Amino acid sequence: MTLTIAARNVLRNRRRTLISLLVIAVGLTILSFVLGFVGEAIRATERSLVMELGALQIGDPRVLDGRASGLEGLIPPEVLERALALVQALPGVTGVTSQIRFAGLVGDAEGSTLLLARGVVPEDCMDEYACVLASGRALGDPVAREIVLGARLAARLGVEAGDRVNVATGTAAGAFNAATVTVVGTVRLADSQAEERLGLVPLGFAQRLLRTDGVERVLVWLDDLDQAPAAAAALADSFSAAGVPLGVRRWDELTPFFSSIATFWRAFSGFTTLAVFVLVFFSVLEVLTIAFLERTREVGTVRALGASRGRVFVGFVSEGLLLGALGGLLGVASGIALSLLFNALGLSFVPPGGNMPQPIRVSVGAATVGPPFLVALGATLLASLYPAGKNARLTVVEALRAL
Repeated sequence: MTLTIAARNVLRNRRRTLISLLVIAVGLTILSFVLGFVGEAIRATERSLVMELGALQIGDPRVLDGRASGLEGLIPPEVLERALALVQALPGVTGVTSQIRFAGLVGDAEGSTLLLARGVVPEDCMDEYACVLASGRALGDPVAREIVLGARLAARLGVEAGDRVNVATGTAAGAFNAATVTVVGTVRLADSQAEERLGLVPLGFAQRLLRTDGVERVLVWLDDLDQAPAAAAALADSFSAAGVPLGVRRWDELTPFFSSIATFWRAFSGFTTLAVFVLVFFSVLEVLTIAFLERTREVGTVRALGASRGRVFVGFVSEGLLLGALGGLLGVASGIALSLLFNALGLSFVPPGGNMPQPIRVSVGAATVGPPFLVALGATLLASLYPAGKNARLTVVEALRAL
């Protein structure tokens, strides 16, 4: 009965109600869109980092924490075998690979430049690089003298697939070593600076070049990224119990800048939510105050017929909540429609320092629908409390004397 009366009162002045609904809907549409954009931006960054780093990394704690170079804390084969056995026993593991990273020079008789190389297991992780190949092919033989260069690095050297270049670096023992390798392909990366230095070689060849049989780190991918903290803790306990002298780090521990990025985006969405809340609150407060005060004599009549102050208060608050619910549904629906339309446009941009167009998308889900709807309900509820309480506190005589 209360909701029926509230609905009739909300529709009594349709022009005023329409204005309120439009204000709520516009605010919630903007909020829903912003939340979807921020959520997708954070998830896209997560996916990019996890593809590159793995959900977990295993290695010498000094290397993982940046206190030593990779060649100072290589994992010997016997330790690697024991560690891999414990990793495979971990539930939710979808992929495991080993890497060794080293710095050196790459070039030919005409000149050379800095190389930041990675020795990778082609059958384990080259699929991720194969999808960004700009020319040639991915690595094949795990011990072949082959290299895949960043496209910018290849352009600087003036080489392409099929050409030969020289690679020089220091060995694990501190000596000097060099080899001639064949460029089999080039890759295009989102990070232009990384593309100017990157070289990928088979892990077996990298070990021969560095004169070692160890690896620098093990990358582990999980089917559920949210389980990374639990998996890291379980794996660390397993290593400790088995006497494996290796550390485990999550992807977010290896990229401390991600926390700053996520904090910025969440603060941005938080300020937007607050701004929309304030907009809806004051807009609805003004409308409801005028609407409620116009019905002061009506309140006196109802009170004279036996209605309590509490019933009057609940009736007015119900009108505010109904207005918020209607505006919330309208705003959420328009926000979803706008997000789907935006995604259908397929827009993209090249970020500062980037090298490849990145898609701009807006996620649609509970995280982009729930908060805006709650903002509408909360703002209209608070906005209705003052005028509802003021009318409910009036005595019958005061209410009936009102003009």
